[in-house]
Amino acid sequence: MNDVIDVGPLLIRTSWLIWLVAGAGGYLFWRVVWTGSSEQRRCIQQLLIDGVFVYLVVWKISPVLMDPSLLWHNPLGVLYLPGGDRGVMLGAVTAATVTIFRTYRQNIPMHLLVNSTIVVYLGAHFVYYLFERQYGPPLDHFLFALHPIHLYQLFLAAVVMLWTIWQRNPLERAEYTYLFLTIWGGGQWMIWMIAK
Repeated sequence: MNDVIDVGPLLIRTSWLIWLVAGAGGYLFWRVVWTGSSEQRRCIQQLLIDGVFVYLVVWKISPVLMDPSLLWHNPLGVLYLPGGDRGVMLGAVTAATVTIFRTYRQNIPMHLLVNSTIVVYLGAHFVYYLFERQYGPPLDHFLFALHPIHLYQLFLAAVVMLWTIWQRNPLERAEYTYLFLTIWGGGQWMIWMIAK
């Protein structure tokens, strides 16, 4: 797969497109699973969108936050420099803090937000591994030379997605978070053991 796609004068990285499509897949899966009121859905949806927006803004301006002299030495660097690992962490912490604060202010149950985030992540994870190929160590098998980690991840995500759909009102159940983390953690551990 090409690393960039040419669209006229624009160069679009395929990894960004994969992330965008994965986010859309996560949102669609959340809409499939959602069974609550439309007003609560709009509130949760706005919280998640605002959280992503805060994350992107903080990630993008994090080079200036880490090194303010960048503003007068290289002002255009603010536009084209990536945030890096520190920017990712700073953006994630800031977005989580803002989202949690706004959740409490709007009197939305915290388990509803956490379960919605889990369901969006689950759908995005599934769609991401549809496009992204990841291989592990060598494998003695006639079909595969290397462990197909992406197929293991797809299988685990599909099983957990079916389990989520099978649950009645999974987003409104406080124990869904614990059950998901137990099943997901066990599945990831099994993938790690198989592909090690």
